[in-house]
Amino acid sequence: MAKLKKMVSAVGSIKDLNSARAEFDDASRILPDEAIFPPDDIRPAQTDARPLLLRITHAAESQKTDSQGDTFAAIHIPAANDFAVVMTLNPSAQIESGQTFATIADEGGWPVIVAMVEDILGVRIDHVAELEASALGAVVNELGGLPVYSRTAFSAGDVEFIEGTNNLNATSVGAFATADPVDDAGQTRTRNQRAALRALIQALKTGGLAKDPNKGATVLGHFASGIHHDQALTTLELAKIAHSLRQLESDDIAVVTIPTTSRREDNGTVIIDLDAEAMPALKDALAGNDLPDFFRYLVSLGY
Repeated sequence: MAKLKKMVSAVGSIKDLNSARAEFDDASRILPDEAIFPPDDIRPAQTDARPLLLRITHAAESQKTDSQGDTFAAIHIPAANDFAVVMTLNPSAQIESGQTFATIADEGGWPVIVAMVEDILGVRIDHVAELEASALGAVVNELGGLPVYSRTAFSAGDVEFIEGTNNLNATSVGAFATADPVDDAGQTRTRNQRAALRALIQALKTGGLAKDPNKGATVLGHFASGIHHDQALTTLELAKIAHSLRQLESDDIAVVTIPTTSRREDNGTVIIDLDAEAMPALKDALAGNDLPDFFRYLVSLGY
């Protein structure tokens, strides 16, 4: 009887996994290349690395602009598969002529977003994924919550966060990643997003998804329920990315914020600029062989 139950459970998990894969790969989830990528002649050359640009979107009514509270993160896995870096970007960062990343993103859409990120990082973005916060919340609950550290106590709507470790669930993870608890033009919010992504990756790595097909199928199903992505980001390609991350030790995955500097104008407005000194080194690291050393150094500095 025990073997029969195990067999029935295995069949059920395979059906659930196939259902989740079908939803993820469904044509309605695919963003056409011409709608997300800029013209090829202005893009960096393609390499054997696997860079992915992730955007986590939230309810527009809680934001000043459509992009301001969203999470923008580039995931870069070099061809050697011996390291991975996740880089969160502050949408308040000035890009050109006093315009922020968020402002330009809202006006230009995905092709402009990808072009800006490729210009900032100096590498070509191969894949794009846009994930709804509600889907992420369902994943977080399935994983049993995320222990995330906050540098300061703050409230966001009906949710209270303490200074120290907070255990985020489906409701609080969105509030933690979108709220602007400090008047610093989103610097603290971007660090919160970085902390949440770091905890999510760790939870996915240690959650036993490979050993528990039912749980793995459920998590993939939650992701599939709220994701849109480029055509090449199939479940097969996603599995390759997930395997690359899963086989790495925790020290081999760096989750950082893209370095910026801040200044406060006479009227009190905080201006965020990409760090002119750090960015050339970051680009060199992504293009070269010293990627682990550079990004471990950024982690040690608190980025």
